[in-house]
Amino acid sequence: MTEQPRAVLGRILNDLGSTLIEVVAGEADPARTVTGVLIQDPLDEPARLATVLEGGTHAPQAAVRLGLSAQPACVLALAVTGEQYDPDRVAAGHRVAEALALHLAAIHPRTAAASLGQVTHAVLPTISDEQGLRVAEAFLGRIGGRVPAVIGVGRLAARPVELRRSRADADRALRVLGSGRTRRRAARLADVYAASLLEELTDRMAAEDDLPDGPVIRLPAYDAEHNTALTETLDAWLSTFGDVAAAAAAVHIHPNTFRYRLKRLALVADIYLDDPEARFEAMLQLRLRPPHS
Repeated sequence: MTEQPRAVLGRILNDLGSTLIEVVAGEADPARTVTGVLIQDPLDEPARLATVLEGGTHAPQAAVRLGLSAQPACVLALAVTGEQYDPDRVAAGHRVAEALALHLAAIHPRTAAASLGQVTHAVLPTISDEQGLRVAEAFLGRIGGRVPAVIGVGRLAARPVELRRSRADADRALRVLGSGRTRRRAARLADVYAASLLEELTDRMAAEDDLPDGPVIRLPAYDAEHNTALTETLDAWLSTFGDVAAAAAAVHIHPNTFRYRLKRLALVADIYLDDPEARFEAMLQLRLRPPHS
């Protein structure tokens, strides 16, 4: 049976009255529903942007209110690297977030930016993620090295409902940029995809207490006990595709000394370096170590 309009109106007013009381008391949900209508603080852009980026039922309405529904866009994720709770890092994060918002507003009037936790997310209307990357690089170029900021760029979202996926891409790229696995300061997920997979594989292994074992993993312990540099030797050799002269130069030793170390590590680790599968496994295990370890 269809509900009478008077009853519907009464229920809406009742819900709205409760919401206004919560707002005055400071207890309102910034994105609650009143009988199917999204109620938000009109000045609460961070809440609206969070609603858009998280997706869900109210994301399209929030996108309309932010003016983000009429053109394709991509998400930028900005963070300052360093110790998470360092006061200087936090203060620098606030300053660079404000600078990014101003920079993007000068490029397009329909941008939206807000700091959500330690990361600042921004939606940039654009024609491609490549253009979004250029914007990110230009911004980082302008602030220079004064602030150790990095920016992940998400894929192009043709519709607001796709911005959630763009944010996920940007966050994954951002994590790689802050991990030390690359020297880049801005990147799309496609630019650092392999490194992103390594980060996620490392997380899964740690969560399941499934830490790798084997000769390559034990090499660092051998080096520490015997004051050798076999791990560094193996990494240099693999990174230069077996070019002994280049690998020796990379670790600043004579090629003959490098050849001796290479033979030594093959015996210690029991690795057959002529086997492509053994080389791949060794390289993967080395890359699963935390950067700079």
